[in-house]
Amino acid sequence: MNPEERSEAMDAAYKLLETPRAHLRVKFEQTEDSVLLWYRDDVLTGVLLDQSGMNAASAMAVALGVEIPRTGESVEVLASTGLLHRVLALSDLDFRNPSSFELANHLVDEAVDMQRVARRSGESGSPMDLSELESGMEFGPYVIDLTQADTDAYIDATGDSDGAKGFGGRVHPLHLDAFVLSKLIAEIGIVENRIETVHAGQQMTVYKQVWPGDLVVANSTLKSCSNRRGSIWAVFETTFTEETEDRVAVSSSTIIMMP
Repeated sequence: MNPEERSEAMDAAYKLLETPRAHLRVKFEQTEDSVLLWYRDDVLTGVLLDQSGMNAASAMAVALGVEIPRTGESVEVLASTGLLHRVLALSDLDFRNPSSFELANHLVDEAVDMQRVARRSGESGSPMDLSELESGMEFGPYVIDLTQADTDAYIDATGDSDGAKGFGGRVHPLHLDAFVLSKLIAEIGIVENRIETVHAGQQMTVYKQVWPGDLVVANSTLKSCSNRRGSIWAVFETTFTEETEDRVAVSSSTIIMMP
C-alpha cells in the first residue's frame, strides 16, 4: 500500500471511527509487500515492508496487543475506536524522521493503557457482597463470540436438536442469554459464595438471528432487586447488539438468590 492508497483508506477509516464503539473486530495481516489492517472487506490502513514501514508495523502490533503475523497469515483483534485512532496515526508516521519515534512511543503508551483498562473491565474481579446490589446497577459489556462448535454443544446439551433445525445453523437466541447469565453469576460471585440460586423466569424478544462467529455485545442492567423473606429477587434486563450497534435481542431474567 503506497502513501496515496493509505491516505484514501484512512479517510474512510476515520469516518467509520466517528461513532465511538467499544469493540470492533479488525484483522491484522501481512502480505508479500505490506502489513494491512482490515475491517470486514475494507482496508483501514497499511504500510509497506520497507524500513520505515516495518517500524510502523511493529508499533501497530504493540498497540493492538499482538505480534506481526507471518507472510500470508493474519490475526483478528477486538479493539475500541479510540485504540484504532492510535493505530491509524502510527501507520502514518515516517520513521525516517527521528522525531517520529518519540511520537510513536507516546501513541503506543496510550494504546497499551487502553488495552489494560479493557482487560480490567472484562475481568470479574472479587465477588460482590449481595447487600451491594441495587436497582440501576449496570453489568458488562460482555463480548459474545460463539463458534459453530459452541453452538452445536449448546443444542446437544439442551436436547433441542429438533427445534434447532429452524435456526439453520445460526445461534439459538437462548444461548446468548445463557452466556450472559454465566457472566453475571461470576461477577456477582454466586459460585464463590456458595449461594443457592433459582432461575425463576425468562423473557426474550428477538429482533434478528446471528451466525456463529458474529460478534455480539451484551449490556445488562439490574432493573429491580428486592428482599423477600431472606431471599433476593433480582431482575436483569440485557440488550444484545452487533458491533454495528444493530439490536439483536432484549431479554429479562429473574434470578432468586438464597444466601
